[in-house]
Amino acid sequence: MVTRIYANAVAKYNEGKLLDREKLRRLIDADFSDAVKMLCDYGYGGSAGNGDIDAFISAETAELIKYALDASPDEYLSRVLTNRFLYGNAKAYYKERVSGKENAAAVYKMDDDVIKRGIEKGDYSALPQPMADALTELDAKFADSEPDPKAIDACLTRARYIDDVFCAKKSKSKTLSEYVKSEIDILNIASALRARALKMDETSLLPLIIEGGDVPAEDVVAIYSSDSPAKPIRDTKYDFVDADAEISIPEFEAKAEAMLAGMWENGSDDMTSLSPFVGYYMAQLAEYRTVKLILTCLKNGARDEILPRLRGILE
Repeated sequence: MVTRIYANAVAKYNEGKLLDREKLRRLIDADFSDAVKMLCDYGYGGSAGNGDIDAFISAETAELIKYALDASPDEYLSRVLTNRFLYGNAKAYYKERVSGKENAAAVYKMDDDVIKRGIEKGDYSALPQPMADALTELDAKFADSEPDPKAIDACLTRARYIDDVFCAKKSKSKTLSEYVKSEIDILNIASALRARALKMDETSLLPLIIEGGDVPAEDVVAIYSSDSPAKPIRDTKYDFVDADAEISIPEFEAKAEAMLAGMWENGSDDMTSLSPFVGYYMAQLAEYRTVKLILTCLKNGARDEILPRLRGILE
């Protein structure tokens, strides 16, 4: 691990290379091939010239994952920042094993050979304990039944957040612990809203609720059950929804993402904290999502859909 001051100095330098509004507008105004060339000029590696946008952004994300693991000032912070990808890869490896069908596109390139080999062999002794426990649970669950991809996703997502909560506590960072708890709450609220929109029954929602957040499970169920879910949501600390409007799940998630990023802003100039490093990391991930949206719309002739979706970013 490097010192916090060094890690944050590098993060601040990298932050200066993020795409500003002017560069994003240039991408939006370009055609697809020119936009790809512009991104390479802006420092993106590889090429999406073959039209494979997912592979293009995945390659960039893999570099950011490596950065988070190699340049972080705290090993537990590294794990919290990259567990979403590690556990995502674990989901893909396990599904490959139980189905016999490879899906390399679902895997992010990272140093996870131990995870892959362990899952392929069914030997979980070298895996993070929450992951090992989840996979053991899944093995037992599917011993007499067909593997269920949704159950695999739910079980390993739960394990990821058990791991995140543990790592946040070990880091001794109050902000990181609050960040993880907020991520869990936001995921649970979004699950309740989706279950409600899809008219799922309550018994289908309950396995999706993750423990470890500040919003109790009964309050998540209340959001699902309410004729006006904005009210119980506004009774939590996630009160940024409009009390008088129908809740848009994408809009809720976008506002929640901004809230999560804002948790690190107070210490963004404190070079002895974790904030500058995390702030850059989150900003870079957000940029990749924005670039992917722009490229996808340009490739599919849907330029007019870009600005409405990026209004908050470009204003």
